[in-house]
Amino acid sequence: MSSTSQNPPGGYAPPPGGAPPATGAPSNPATPGAAQAQAPYPPPAGGPPPGQQPYSVYPPPGAYAAGPQGSYYPPPGSYYPPPPGQYPQYPGYYPPPPPPGQYAAYPPPPGQYPPPAGQYPPPAATGQYPPPAGQYPPPAGAQGAPGTPGAPGAPAGAGQYAPPPGPPPAPYAHAPPPPGGAPSPYQVPGAPSPYPYAPPGGAPYYAQGPPAAQHLPQDPLVYLGTAIPNPDAPHAPLGVQKVPGWDPAHDYNTLARAISADGVGDDKKFGFVMLTLIDPLMVMKTVLNILIPLNVFQMDALSDYCLAKTGISLAERLQRSTSGNFGTAIQALALGPLGFDVHLAKKAIVGLGTDETLLIELMLGRQAFEIRWLKTAYRLRYGKDLVDAVKSDLSGVTMEMFGMVLAAQKPVNPYMPVQQHDLEVKNDVKKLHEAVKRKSKGWEVSFFEVFINRSDSHLSAVREYKSLSKLIKKEASGTIREGLLYILHGVKSKRDGRGYWRDGKLLEKSMAGLGTKDTQLIYRLVRAHWDALRMEAVKDAYQRRYKKSLESRVKGETSGLYRDLLVALVKGPAGPKY
Repeated sequence: MSSTSQNPPGGYAPPPGGAPPATGAPSNPATPGAAQAQAPYPPPAGGPPPGQQPYSVYPPPGAYAAGPQGSYYPPPGSYYPPPPGQYPQYPGYYPPPPPPGQYAAYPPPPGQYPPPAGQYPPPAATGQYPPPAGQYPPPAGAQGAPGTPGAPGAPAGAGQYAPPPGPPPAPYAHAPPPPGGAPSPYQVPGAPSPYPYAPPGGAPYYAQGPPAAQHLPQDPLVYLGTAIPNPDAPHAPLGVQKVPGWDPAHDYNTLARAISADGVGDDKKFGFVMLTLIDPLMVMKTVLNILIPLNVFQMDALSDYCLAKTGISLAERLQRSTSGNFGTAIQALALGPLGFDVHLAKKAIVGLGTDETLLIELMLGRQAFEIRWLKTAYRLRYGKDLVDAVKSDLSGVTMEMFGMVLAAQKPVNPYMPVQQHDLEVKNDVKKLHEAVKRKSKGWEVSFFEVFINRSDSHLSAVREYKSLSKLIKKEASGTIREGLLYILHGVKSKRDGRGYWRDGKLLEKSMAGLGTKDTQLIYRLVRAHWDALRMEAVKDAYQRRYKKSLESRVKGETSGLYRDLLVALVKGPAGPKY
């Protein structure tokens, strides 16, 4: 009996002429009677929204009981949408979630759990894994292939529910799939979560979405010429030795006895607490003697220990207990090389006006991986994107220059030195001179492309082929002129090709004239001292240029323990205790 002669049990009559065949069904089936007996109802009028897969057909006869006009009831015990924790399975999520309160055995038997990322076993006889990312469409007959049960556009089989009108709900839409392998909609008990914070149940949660990675997996953990701790690593709790063979408890206890958050110390005698005012001089000497000998990793471990004990970091604790130029310099040490640069980047763009000189020294001429570490640490510290923060504070060609720097496209130096006669060098020289000759709007961008997106050895060859310093001084001005000259002098092979001569000149500029520019002197000395070999090279360049030692120059411009601190930075790790 055809489907047009009698209504399905409990269903509605199809339109005149019979129901159309299901999507992908042949127009002339071999057994017309069987095909018509299974003919489903047509999809709702209006069609799917743009970009959505075609609707699957209505459920087969008998799948739903008759309900009020315009609706269907699901069979007893079935609901849509499903109760919480019982979301349906969608292509790409393997294996299906277990029943509520039950978890699969761990580890699961072979063949019953997704393999490691990028390793799929041979397809089984009864089914196949979905293809790796980037391979579409899947092989014919594979799970999720067009035309197979459950695939978009395929008719619903017996006992299956077709998707409702509208786009299908994304499983666990509140969280992205775990990185590094086939996504799974549940977390195996005892397995470490791939997310930093997860509420009960294992579902990852982010207040404003997952943190975007600002660095690449292959980026070396090096910053300002020294190895650094991983900024993505969590803070070490009490009882965990972060630096093998070194316990920060002794140094912390010494600091705690010398300083406190409210400026007083506790001397316990005869069962009562006697409040005594702290001697600021003794506090500064204690802090100086403890922090100067520490390397980057020990400073980081001490800060974590302080955070675990008191809830505030070492730099914050020192900010409450020290002041003036000494306090500024000692806090810079406590932040470490990367943390201090993050602090300086925020300082350069906060408030009225922008400190372009500080931004130039922080970002221009830096290796691409260092820029990426700076962006990563800035987001971790302030929860904002450094690129957006800088661009919102600048405009015009200045914004374009720093935007290109923060894109971090500077290549590393090639193994073989770049020669002046290389074709790429000649092309860049020609591009720069043509840009200046035309002097059309945006001519500076041609300089940015060469100065920012070329390796140091390439730029050095460009400079030697045709002198660019005079050209920049003549044609550029303001921040653009300062930034281009800063990059160019960093690769000036006539001096050293590493920027030692330039950095020595900037240190002298901090102390020349009436009054010392202490802010610049502090951040230039602190940032230089992390790389001991570079610091020695800068001191040598300073001596040759100004015929005096950098140490004696700093002594003459500063005084007190502030002077002792800066001199210790100049001397290096072997500096004396005070």
